Amino acid sequence: MKKWLMMILSLAFAICCCLGLAACELFGLGTGGGNSSSGGSSSGSVSGSSDGSTQSQEDSDGTFIYSGTSIKAATTSISGEITIPTERNGVSIDTIPADAFKGCNAITSITVPESVTEIGAGAFNGCSSLRSITLPFVGSQKGNGGTKAACFGYIFGTSSYQGGMKILQYFREGYGTSDSDFYYIPLTLRFVTITNEIVIGYGAFQNCSILSTIVLNDEIIQVGQCGFQNCSKIEEINLPNISIIPASLFSGCISLSKFIINSSIDTIGKEAFEGCSALSSLNSEAAGTFIIPNTVISIGSAAFNGCSLIKSITLPFVGGQKGNSDKSSACFGYIFGTKSYQGGISVEQIYGAGINMSQNFKIPSSLRSVIITNETIIARGAFQNCSMLQSITINKAAQSSVGEKAFDNTAEPTWN
Repeated sequence: MKKWLMMILSLAFAICCCLGLAACELFGLGTGGGNSSSGGSSSGSVSGSSDGSTQSQEDSDGTFIYSGTSIKAATTSISGEITIPTERNGVSIDTIPADAFKGCNAITSITVPESVTEIGAGAFNGCSSLRSITLPFVGSQKGNGGTKAACFGYIFGTSSYQGGMKILQYFREGYGTSDSDFYYIPLTLRFVTITNEIVIGYGAFQNCSILSTIVLNDEIIQVGQCGFQNCSKIEEINLPNISIIPASLFSGCISLSKFIINSSIDTIGKEAFEGCSALSSLNSEAAGTFIIPNTVISIGSAAFNGCSLIKSITLPFVGGQKGNSDKSSACFGYIFGTKSYQGGISVEQIYGAGINMSQNFKIPSSLRSVIITNETIIARGAFQNCSMLQSITINKAAQSSVGEKAFDNTAEPTWN
């Protein structure tokens, strides 16, 4: 009898336990396993942190991974022409994080939309097949200047890779080791388009000798010194709304053939076009013709050094600025500088009242005609020894103030 009683009690206990477990499941009182809707993702394409606060989602074709407003490559095997979307599921894409496309060596073209406001360091490092890139700005963000993040190379990073060209870029004046960095830009890269920038920083494209085309948006109002220095394959650049052509902007651009100096420009910095041996026209369609408008009030030393194709030049004044006298910057040769180059003739010109001070300038041997439009003084020795000139035409306002030896061994002036 006792045995049967024990069996009945054990059975009753087991039934109670089963009912208790069922009640726990019914009211969501988990025992540690959780349920399918509260942890992890609903499919293999979504992943997140342990608390579920940040999630990343891969798109259906396996090209991108999205995380909030940022985007990166889903795999380094993506290839061909890549266009980054402006939004996903109503969320604007505004960030490309550091190393986002690192090692994607089969991409040939990248288009970054204007919705993107930040690009991280080395975002495109190792994209060794890249031929073309379209960006809203230069460097990490719009309007950059004075930092490493303002350099074009910043988005390609400082880590070397096969197919990357090591390029030194300075980001501010000083030329110290702390003011520059080496970046690795794809050797295949030829075409760059900037769509929404306002400032090109100091040295932004410096030493990008691989680039053949740089297309810039018209809204750019400022460019920094050395901005395109040694971009040796660039033939033409348009900057219609800048007010200053800074020092060494196009220095070493040996393929640059033409440039328009817009009516807003008042300053041409020193060595601005130094070494531009293919430059055959400024503000003109005629080969060999340079026309500097009267809006320009200052021209730096050696601004046109090495511009060996000039046949005719129109200037608002002689030398560095209007009304100069008694210094080397009052000489015609001042804007061509003293550095030797193929096609330049050494011309000695005196300056200074009563003191035999002189300078040897290197003036293009091809130069035949000079027109001065808005001068008040022709200083001592201003055109001295310019024997290559066949005609000099000067506005009449300067005729009453001409220094000695101003036209020794050169063409007689015509006052107009």
